[in-house]
Amino acid sequence: MFTSPLDSQRLETLYNLKRNEIKYDLNVMKIFDEFLNKPHQDFSSFHVAGTNGKGSTASLIFNVIREKYRAGLYTSPHLRRFNERIFIHDREISDSEIEGFLNKVDGFIMDNMKVNRNPTFFEVTTELAFNAFKENKLDFGVIEVGLGGRLDATNVIDPKVSVITKIGFDHADRLGGTLQSIAFEKAGIIKNGKPTVTSEIKIEAINEIRSVARRRNSRLVEIRNSCKLDKINISEDGLSFALKTDKNEYEIRSKLIGDFQIDNICSAVKSIEESGLDIDPTHIQDGISKARWPGRFEILRKDPRILIDCSHNPPAANSLSIAYNKMFNDNPIMLIGMLSDKDHYSYVRNIRKISNRVIFTRPAEPGRSLDPNILLSESGNLFKEAKVIEDPVEAYEYSKSLGESVLVTGSMYLVGVVAEIENMNTFPY
Repeated sequence: MFTSPLDSQRLETLYNLKRNEIKYDLNVMKIFDEFLNKPHQDFSSFHVAGTNGKGSTASLIFNVIREKYRAGLYTSPHLRRFNERIFIHDREISDSEIEGFLNKVDGFIMDNMKVNRNPTFFEVTTELAFNAFKENKLDFGVIEVGLGGRLDATNVIDPKVSVITKIGFDHADRLGGTLQSIAFEKAGIIKNGKPTVTSEIKIEAINEIRSVARRRNSRLVEIRNSCKLDKINISEDGLSFALKTDKNEYEIRSKLIGDFQIDNICSAVKSIEESGLDIDPTHIQDGISKARWPGRFEILRKDPRILIDCSHNPPAANSLSIAYNKMFNDNPIMLIGMLSDKDHYSYVRNIRKISNRVIFTRPAEPGRSLDPNILLSESGNLFKEAKVIEDPVEAYEYSKSLGESVLVTGSMYLVGVVAEIENMNTFPY
């Protein structure tokens, strides 16, 4: 991925922080959190987990809250710069803030590295976000889970509301190979006595979420039962619909496109309602209208169309296919690059519903990127036209040169390459 102007060696050291024979638990994170005096206790929070849609939902909640309060947003990974991961009300975290925090924790990291109990890259980045929100005296932080939920580094917070978006098969090596086991891990963010909002509907997953919510005395709000929709309109410029909840009525207008974003918007609205915050419907509507989530079903150019989408697992590929075919009637050149730890076999079989023309390339993620020749071999006769251009910059420039519609997808690390080439705005509004 492309980095910020922050000293590259300093950032590389941060990226390389890991523990050998890592055990997935929160013990080290809790010790690190204590060392920093639990900075997350200085602001209220919303916690968002899920397989797909959690970034968009987090951005939507953040944009609503910042209509009335000082808010922060913590998400991962980034598209262009490390700093994108931590947004402090109206700006990215600065290089000097990152440098200052790393100087503060260097000793702790080095001392604990001697006994293989040092915090990892994600644990350090999470505490960096918490510390930045505290130092900037924010009222709220909207925190996106990194992976799973139950044992994720972010799960030291006690949020006002926990949010679980759609669940699908991803990271089965860590979360389990069934929807029930994955849902159990995601539901690990549910807190005792605090409300939970979910857009999940698959019976195996929702039953597990219901079970955990009952055990923790958490009021579970399922948006399919609490949101009624009317006058839905989706175009290249955004979407709009009338939304009626059990508490209010809204006229929703959003820059986000794709029908899958409707569930994310409803989840955001219900999360605000369940939080008990004094935010009136007008502020909610205004916040929703300003929110964007870079790289998710986003049109960079219209003539010819260049569309980017960070889908990287089979459920996301299926949602993308449905949304694309509802909105457009063409046969775009698909530029696809994936990571080796993803279910690329199933992904390609879902994404082929969009087009029979594809160029496979390699995302800018050394060590994890999948050889595009493997994608070509696995695709067999799925595509009428298929070729490999290994270098992602060359592949993108070639795709554009054909003068036809282009869809770039398969990995955030490929979309990030395009975002850098096009100097794309990565702000969440």
